[in-house]
Amino acid sequence: MAADGRTAGRGTVGSGGSPAAGPAGRASPPSGGLVGRYLGLIVKATRLCNLRCSYCHDWRSGPNQTMSFPVLARLTARALAEPAHGAVEFIWHGGEPTVLPRSFYERAVYAQARLRRPGQRIRNSLQCNGTRIDRAWARFFREFEFRVSVSLDGPPAVHDRYRRYVSGRPSFDDVRRGLDVLRDNDVPASVLMVIDRDAIELGPDPIFDFFLKEGITSYGLLAAKPTNQPDAPPGTPTPHYVTPAEMNRFLQTYFDRWLAHGDPTIRVREFDGLLNRLSDRRSTVCTLAGDCFGRYYLVEPDGEVAHCDLFVGDPAYTVGNVLSDSFTSFRDGPALIRLRGANDRALAGMRDCPDFAVCNGWCPHERYIASRHDPEFTADCCGLRELIQHMRKRLEVPAPLPQ
Repeated sequence: MAADGRTAGRGTVGSGGSPAAGPAGRASPPSGGLVGRYLGLIVKATRLCNLRCSYCHDWRSGPNQTMSFPVLARLTARALAEPAHGAVEFIWHGGEPTVLPRSFYERAVYAQARLRRPGQRIRNSLQCNGTRIDRAWARFFREFEFRVSVSLDGPPAVHDRYRRYVSGRPSFDDVRRGLDVLRDNDVPASVLMVIDRDAIELGPDPIFDFFLKEGITSYGLLAAKPTNQPDAPPGTPTPHYVTPAEMNRFLQTYFDRWLAHGDPTIRVREFDGLLNRLSDRRSTVCTLAGDCFGRYYLVEPDGEVAHCDLFVGDPAYTVGNVLSDSFTSFRDGPALIRLRGANDRALAGMRDCPDFAVCNGWCPHERYIASRHDPEFTADCCGLRELIQHMRKRLEVPAPLPQ
């Protein structure tokens, strides 16, 4: 991107890539090259961060917030040793993963190469804030084929309200500079935007126009979520929460604008996932896959393992530690058996929905948050029905016949 926001003829952010993986972007299930049983590891390489985003609860300060090499080596060995793991994705998260030296990831890639079994596929993805990307980082990502996603919350007036440095200085210009560096060094990158209250009030059109002007063609739109409060009673008010109904209304209008624009090279993660499901294809996003338990794990800097990073703060989702436990013990242990059983019961209550085959019950964390904070929550709908029906109507996709 040029300094004035034009693409200056240098291609687009997202060219050749896939839509943003999420935390903050969730990672995608296997597709296009990853084969066998898939294991997604959301690795908190560090909890340290150079930003203090107002809605974020992933950063920590102080000592012991960075993964040591012994923990990294044990994680890699355990993940790659199991015969069931035909495809393993290391999804590097923070904090901010680029506050660590590149040597951390060089050692990670080296360990993967040494411990990889014949025929096993490995992928590395990294979710970053973009402020620290330079040519050396870009060359590293290109050499080792990292999938990169950058957090960018739309136009400066929205982005800089939420995403500021520890000092309070706005970060938009540095993020844009980082995206420029990735583009100039031929590193395909996607973008992840958190939709908070200001974005809802701004509306879809200015945000769509912003991404269009910036040449950003692959991105995800993620609703802001509050800190997990395990004991919160239903309907508890909380800041930084965009309800499913609010997000669906936003996405319906955004979808109409995207469809009217008529450019299939613009890939919006949420639409890609639903379009695949409406076409009876496998979802490209984990939130619609319906089988995340036992496939995605959060790994903390100290080796503690939980089901997915979205549930940080609720000890009920902790399943063990890589320093002492195997992935077989995680999958077959009492914690995950209990969580899977609770999820199965929740899904059973939604199976009468005519669109269940599309959403697969959506993301368990959406239910977790909505059941505590959304006054409109109902257990028989995941929250996507209105968006799915809107897309069906606009695309003239027939609804399934009643069973």
